[in-house]
Amino acid sequence: MTRKGLATRSAILDAAHQVFKDTGYYGSSISEITRRCGISMGNFYQYFKNKEQVFLELSDLILSRFMARAEILTATQGSFEKRLEEAVRLLYEHTRKNFAFHRILGESDLTDRVTIAYYEAIARHYRDFFRREAQAGNLRPLDPNMIAYDLIGICYFHSLDWGEKKTSLREGVRQIADLILHGISGPARWKKPPEGRQLSIPAPVPMHSAEGEPLTKGENTRQAIFRAAERVIGRHGINRANISEITREAGVALGTFYVHFGSKGDLIEGLVKYINSQMRREIQRRVVRTKDRRDAERVGMIVFYEFLRKHREIYRVVPECEMIDREVSLWYYKKMAQGYIQGLQQGMEKGEIRRLPVIFLARSLMGLIHFIGLKWIVWNTAAQPGIPLHILKDMLTLILYGLAPQS
Repeated sequence: MTRKGLATRSAILDAAHQVFKDTGYYGSSISEITRRCGISMGNFYQYFKNKEQVFLELSDLILSRFMARAEILTATQGSFEKRLEEAVRLLYEHTRKNFAFHRILGESDLTDRVTIAYYEAIARHYRDFFRREAQAGNLRPLDPNMIAYDLIGICYFHSLDWGEKKTSLREGVRQIADLILHGISGPARWKKPPEGRQLSIPAPVPMHSAEGEPLTKGENTRQAIFRAAERVIGRHGINRANISEITREAGVALGTFYVHFGSKGDLIEGLVKYINSQMRREIQRRVVRTKDRRDAERVGMIVFYEFLRKHREIYRVVPECEMIDREVSLWYYKKMAQGYIQGLQQGMEKGEIRRLPVIFLARSLMGLIHFIGLKWIVWNTAAQPGIPLHILKDMLTLILYGLAPQS
């Protein structure tokens, strides 16, 4: 290829990257890419077959830059703590710098073709890193794949736009490294679950009488539409799901849909809030029986994954909303964080949870739990997906005590 051809190809990639950032993958078009690039459609097809090829090349380019830096850091000398901080810095800086691209990866059109492979490539590097350090006796011998996806999730959630000023990169790296090295367990005495009972959870408290009252006809119809939307959107994603298919699945007329929702966007917002309230209710009905915040973390995590396993299709909506309706996705994450922050703060005051910046801690725990759920449940193609027991046990160990070897 000539120098001019290489320059044109590079310009197309740059323009496409910006279009994807602005409109997402599904909402982008070759005509918009060529318009911004200042070339004809015919010129575009001299270099790329379609926009999928462009996106795949962008993904490869972003990954190759990460891997080039990772190779340099592999040779880092010094203490384990220094190597850990450098490993965290690499991923956190990469995630922050390329967050617009990572947000696009939440679109359902890309999940099976790009997203899973992208994160697996990054996880592979961290699996190797944590495996080497465990073999050298520098950390607990926990599942390295679990640790890798935990770290991916933590870095992702701290790169989200929460509508406020971000912590500096340096301080964020220090906090993340400290958390995964030492965990969250505080100095207060704790009656731990006996061996073999770490994954047991209490029975749920009965629902309040108001929650158990029969629904009105309108409420029944609304919930039927939500359940149908969960299935249809789970199959097709937000962009490709259409209202007529949802109403057929729900067994209601198209006109009935518009009695309850003004548009598909209104439905998505209502569905996300409905699922959020159902999930928080299920978690709270069991967590309320715990007396120590460490038990609340343990029980809450297990109940969340039980809920996710039953609603795995709809959970694809949450990351997809980050590109399509950022206000809805931000509402979802902030609503989850509100209760989390309050519970963690109370745990710190009792000495059950180690003194850490509480907002930082809440977002970290949300991130690692979220990405483990994506990896082993949402992205899992098995008929009955679930998180292996040893992964759950290792997660609890990491969350409570961190990676530092037992003294």
